[in-house]
Amino acid sequence: MDNLNKMRALKDKMNELQNLVEDFLDSNQAKSNKIKNLEREIIDIKTKVNSYLDDIEELVDEE
Repeated sequence: MDNLNKMRALKDKMNELQNLVEDFLDSNQAKSNKIKNLEREIIDIKTKVNSYLDDIEELVDEE
């Protein structure tokens, strides 16, 4: 009976460890997605700033 209890406890610990690993992987994936989204936003902001600067340059050149 003692071995059965130990096996159940081990199974519980293994399930807990599996859940922790899955949570870690999900968290890691979420962070990776956030980084990719931020990189896309940075590229978009740079593009918009360059466009605005071009527009300003054109206005200055017109005057």
